Amino acid sequence: MTRPRTSAAPQPRRRLLAVAAASLVAVLGASSCSASGDGAKEAGAGKGSATRTVTDIAGEVEVPAEPKRIVSVDFYSPATLVDLGVKPVGVVEGFDSDDPDLRPKRYHDALKGTPTIGMYYELNIEGVAQQNPDMIFAETRFLRKGELKRLQGIAPVVQLDAAGVGAWKERTLMIGAAIGKSAEIKKQAAVFEKRADELKKKYADVLENNKIAVFAYGQDKTTWGTYPAGHFYVPAWDAVGAKFRPYTEGEHKGEEGAVSEWLSLEQIGKLDNADILLHAYGAKDFVDETLADNTVWKNLPAVKNGMVFRNIPASVVSSFEWGTESLDALDGVLAQISEKARS
Repeated sequence: MTRPRTSAAPQPRRRLLAVAAASLVAVLGASSCSASGDGAKEAGAGKGSATRTVTDIAGEVEVPAEPKRIVSVDFYSPATLVDLGVKPVGVVEGFDSDDPDLRPKRYHDALKGTPTIGMYYELNIEGVAQQNPDMIFAETRFLRKGELKRLQGIAPVVQLDAAGVGAWKERTLMIGAAIGKSAEIKKQAAVFEKRADELKKKYADVLENNKIAVFAYGQDKTTWGTYPAGHFYVPAWDAVGAKFRPYTEGEHKGEEGAVSEWLSLEQIGKLDNADILLHAYGAKDFVDETLADNTVWKNLPAVKNGMVFRNIPASVVSSFEWGTESLDALDGVLAQISEKARS
């Protein structure tokens, strides 16, 4: 996953405006198997033990049986922790922002006073140590050289990943298992999956018969790009089985689930293979102003058919409860699309 360039990204400032809006190796028994999906299990010593052994994306790691001071140096784990009734003692910057396109307000309210330890891609290691953590969650692909070893010198590090279709669900199950709350997180997962199935059935015609393009503009609004299935901006659409337009020649970076190459506005005609266009929650001015006089844009099939819609806010789903809220919002967007398709 490349670092996002505009808003709705897992960053506090608006660096990339994206449209429509994340690798289960679950934690499990100390004695044997690696985990996946609902097979994640708590491991190790019995009740009252000082430590447990869990499995993350890098292998086995010994963690406190009942962690009390968790620091999250990633964007994703704080929401899952909050949903499980655990407040981390340190988070990356951005949770003090009440921007509705970053995260649901309740996570902002729960974490706005929490000490910060830098950006998820530019950590303050000393700040992490000052929180005296007994467990650290980290999406290690974003750590700079030597940072993982330094973090491991402070506390056990549970390493996470978030790339690929459904990977955010696997990661969320892992987080729940790592803190000994597998049962709770599985219940939240079941609620999410039930809601996703409801929407799949309710909007089957729209979802099966149309290809969507989830598009964004570059920081200076002179370029654009789209997000494919599996990207962290589109988990709600993945969950309902949306079909994404294929990349055209010159768009693909050769990385599965990666945002497309950034192309000039003169090349926006490449979106002619999409039946439905979705722009980021905060990108309405880009569509209404920047693209207003773009003849190529105005002649796109989706534009001519009135099939351009605003995406849900906070599309970077980071937990099952967040995801269920996103599906509720997606219900509204799909209702608009369905009504327009019938008109």
